[in-house]
Amino acid sequence: MKRVGLLVALHKPGVSESLKQLVTLLESLGFEIAMPNDVANLLERNSFVPVEELVKADALIALGGDGCVLSAARLAAPHNVPVLGVRIGGFGFLAEIEIEHIEEAFKKLLAGEFWLDERIMLQAEIWHGENLVWSAIGLNDAVILKSPTSPLPLWEVFVNEELLARYPADGVAVATPTGSTAYTLSAGGPILAADIEAFLLMPMYAHTLTLRPLVLSSKAKVKVKLLPQRRLVEGEISVDGQVNCQVLPIHHVLIFQAPFKAQIVRFHGSSFYERLRQKLRWGERQ
Repeated sequence: MKRVGLLVALHKPGVSESLKQLVTLLESLGFEIAMPNDVANLLERNSFVPVEELVKADALIALGGDGCVLSAARLAAPHNVPVLGVRIGGFGFLAEIEIEHIEEAFKKLLAGEFWLDERIMLQAEIWHGENLVWSAIGLNDAVILKSPTSPLPLWEVFVNEELLARYPADGVAVATPTGSTAYTLSAGGPILAADIEAFLLMPMYAHTLTLRPLVLSSKAKVKVKLLPQRRLVEGEISVDGQVNCQVLPIHHVLIFQAPFKAQIVRFHGSSFYERLRQKLRWGERQ
């Protein structure tokens, strides 16, 4: 592994110094670095590549936090390129290493002392009749919520073309095991172990006490409709909290497993359950 792409969360505080530190180390170790224009500008360099060409590298480094890792995964997964997250502050459930430990980590990367944590991804599509309107892939989740000005809508949810339920709620979320520790966790959903292949179907703040989160096979296909009302009602779908599109009653939304997996670089001794203990403080007294 000698050529790496570099994706950077440029809004992060202190990112400039962390970026310079990372690039200096990579070059001292003999890595060839591909970087997009905005990163090259910050480093005052003339050599850059279009963002879509970063995936021609052997690995994609995401410098920032979990949001940057999500962006990198959506870019890299269709090309079977692994992602290594380098964290600058923040919570960091996906980013593997902190900026203070990059030298040790990249020496391990060169020596092949790592493993790839494969995670299923989802694909979300909006259809108007037989016409595909919009499509996106995600590592965490697809969340469909009503617009702030809409009345409480009625949602119709199907699993594999069979009606599951109609219910009034703010929305519907479908999360991967990776995403089960993100937005749906804050809404009261369960945590799914990272290595299982399943989806979490989560009613979002439903106006009923009978609905509960549902764990589905990863082979399931979920269809969601926003039912029309007397007053204008509209919603929005957000994939990984980063890619968005309007949803109207004329649409139906399909969510299913993407045909590829994200590959996250991990180092030996790092595990999902260790992250639960460290990040969510499992087993500690509050």
